[in-house]
Amino acid sequence: MEAAAGEDAPITVQGYSPRYAAAVKDVLGTEGGFVDDKVDRGGTTKFGISLRFLVAEGAFDADGDGKADFDLDLDGDIDGQDIRRLTRGDAIYLYHRCFWLRLQAETFARPIGEMLFDQAVNGGLATARKLLQRAINSCVMAAPQGARAPALLKVDGAIGNATRDALLWVLGYPGLGMPALAQEYRGAARERYQAIVRRFPDQRRFLDGWLARAERLGRIK
Repeated sequence: MEAAAGEDAPITVQGYSPRYAAAVKDVLGTEGGFVDDKVDRGGTTKFGISLRFLVAEGAFDADGDGKADFDLDLDGDIDGQDIRRLTRGDAIYLYHRCFWLRLQAETFARPIGEMLFDQAVNGGLATARKLLQRAINSCVMAAPQGARAPALLKVDGAIGNATRDALLWVLGYPGLGMPALAQEYRGAARERYQAIVRRFPDQRRFLDGWLARAERLGRIK
C-alpha cells in the first residue's frame, strides 16, 4: 500500500489488485508532482490531488483519532501545506477509495474501467461516466439500419441497467466492439478538453497535453 514519497522515485504499489496497480501507475505518470499554477483552474495540486478535492474528500477520520486523516500538518484544517505533504502512497489510497471503487472499475471489461478511472481523476466521476455514455451513443449511431440497436442513452452520468445493456450490445456487435468503443471514448474526451478551452481561453496552453492524454486512453498495457 505504500509508495515512494519522492516525486521522481519509481512508483511502487502493493496491497491492491494488479489491475488497479497498473492503472494508478499510468495515471500518476501523467499527473506529475506538486503544481501551483495560477492559470490552472485545478488550483494547487500534487500527484493530481487538488486542494479542493482534498478538502472535500480528506476530512474523514478512518483511524478514529479525532483528527481529519489528511490534515497532514495537524494544524486543524486542510490547506496548501497538506497538499505539499502528500506522498504517492496518499494519492494511491485516495484514488482507490474515491475513484476506482466508486466507479466499480473492475466490473467493466478492460480497458473501459481504466478509461473511466483516468477521466474521473482528471474531471470527476460524473464526467467520466458521461463520456462512456457518449461513446456508447456514438457507436449505436454508427450501426447500420436494421441492426436492432438499443435506444440512445440519456447522458446523465448514471450507470444503470440501460447503460450496461447498451455497452454489452456495442461490445458484442460485429464491426464495433471494444476498438470502436475505445476510439469513441477518446473522441469524447478530446471534445471535452476542446470545450474547456472554448469556454476558458486562458487554458489553451494546457490543450496539447490534454489531447495527448485523451489519445492514451484505453492503451494501457
